[in-house]
Amino acid sequence: MMNDYNSLSSGIFASLKRTIQKKATMLLIFALFSVLGVNAQVTTNASSGLAETYPSLTAAITALNAATISAPVTITLTEFNPQTAPAGGYSITATGTATNTITINGSSNTITAPAQTVGNLNDAIFKIIGGDYITIQGFTMQERSFTPVAADTAAGTNTMTEWGVALLYATATNGARNNTIQNNTISLNRIYQNTFGIYSNSTHTASSVTTSASATGLNGGNSGLKIYGNAINNVNIGIVVVGPTAAADANQGIDIGGSSLTTGNTLTNFGTIGTFSGYTNVSGTVNGILVRNSYGFNISYNSITSSLGGITAGALHGIQVPASSAAPTTTFTNTISNNTLALTTGASAAVNGITYPSGSASATSVLNVNSNNFTAATSTVTSSGAIVLISVASTNLTTNINSNTFTNIVSNTTGSFTFISNSITIPAGGSQTISSNSIVTAFNKTGAGGTVTGITSGGSS
Repeated sequence: MMNDYNSLSSGIFASLKRTIQKKATMLLIFALFSVLGVNAQVTTNASSGLAETYPSLTAAITALNAATISAPVTITLTEFNPQTAPAGGYSITATGTATNTITINGSSNTITAPAQTVGNLNDAIFKIIGGDYITIQGFTMQERSFTPVAADTAAGTNTMTEWGVALLYATATNGARNNTIQNNTISLNRIYQNTFGIYSNSTHTASSVTTSASATGLNGGNSGLKIYGNAINNVNIGIVVVGPTAAADANQGIDIGGSSLTTGNTLTNFGTIGTFSGYTNVSGTVNGILVRNSYGFNISYNSITSSLGGITAGALHGIQVPASSAAPTTTFTNTISNNTLALTTGASAAVNGITYPSGSASATSVLNVNSNNFTAATSTVTSSGAIVLISVASTNLTTNINSNTFTNIVSNTTGSFTFISNSITIPAGGSQTISSNSIVTAFNKTGAGGTVTGITSGGSS
């Protein structure tokens, strides 16, 4: 009997020992993977002196900024590693080249903004300051989750994030050039009037956004910027690109949307407040896309849908090309094509679909406004705001306004409604074609009064 007891006891203790050893081993493995996980939140291709892993995106970008870029660099935030951005945003100052590029991959991770420094007007989630040949892709960028009070949205006391991604110069002669912002999701909080999805401005410093200080020279601006495949939501203003003020220094080669639907950007639920802080050389109106002081640009294949009744005064623009600070004199082609626009305001705000005013063209330039589709141009209430879907007032050598469609639009404005406002004078040796623009399905103006105009002058439809 005693032997049976001893045998049983030995078996129990042996089993217990094995269980303890197994649990200890599992804990050791778990601890090891936990440490490795912390140390490998960010991986790199170990180029240009960077380590293979970093514990955070902040650490990796700090190392990147200190490196001498001698070969292509790839930094990847590993999957399932959401991060909180530092106050003011990740600031990238490293400079690549056409051969030695810098790519920062988000792997669909979410980057959340912190509570920002009180009163700052220059906070972002990412900033590229003077850096070249940088691609930021695959991130979800968002404002922190909270309910703002009045102090959070007042410019002087705000604690909120202005920019999803910002591109700014390091010095007046060292801009952020040949960069690509693609396949990101950006969502801020449009209750705060100073919210921009993607912001590029070469007419102020990185810190003083309301003081004019233009970049100069061919390297001062943000030429070669590509903005592809981003989903921008819940901002007051979608995309802004402003080049240097001197005509000779203007941005070149800005591309917003690329050449197909796969590279086009999607802007939704933008536009809330018709006024915001005086960012230098940014129009005081609310815009889906604004491009200024930039020549040879492409704005194509973007989907632009405003908030429902967001702004109640002023003007809501889908795509605007404000007059340049100095009239251009070079030869270039600007293209606005294959965009889809659905614009809705509240109360008395005006709606301007595509606006290209006087001062945006040269004597040898070409403008193409083709194959854009308007699907809404109205107000959530009966409004007195005027509506103009395409407005061209800048005299190019060649102007083409062709194959634009206006699909099943019901508008309740009591003001005027104009499909195409064409007020240019064809220069000597120039040409103008306005052709095959059409109403699809139906058009119905339910607001009493006002006029309806197809084309204000010239051309045929």
